[in-house]
Amino acid sequence: MKKGELLHTIVLFTILLGGIFTFWFAKGNTSLQLAIGTVTTMAYVAWGIIHHSLKGDLHRKVVIEYVLVGLIAIVLLTTLAL
Repeated sequence: MKKGELLHTIVLFTILLGGIFTFWFAKGNTSLQLAIGTVTTMAYVAWGIIHHSLKGDLHRKVVIEYVLVGLIAIVLLTTLAL
């Protein structure tokens, strides 16, 4: 694994683990959990777009994929929170 790829992977894990831990610490407060989930999802989508842009393989399909995965995550989170 190249140095840049390792850094990108560390950033991704930091985003996801930070979202998971803050989500867990906010248990009992569904509106805060929904906000944390939304922010984590937006950070994930931004990371994906930046990551692929830096790699030079950013295409419309990649952006659509990240956005759709993010939307599915938010829909699931919203559905489970209600």
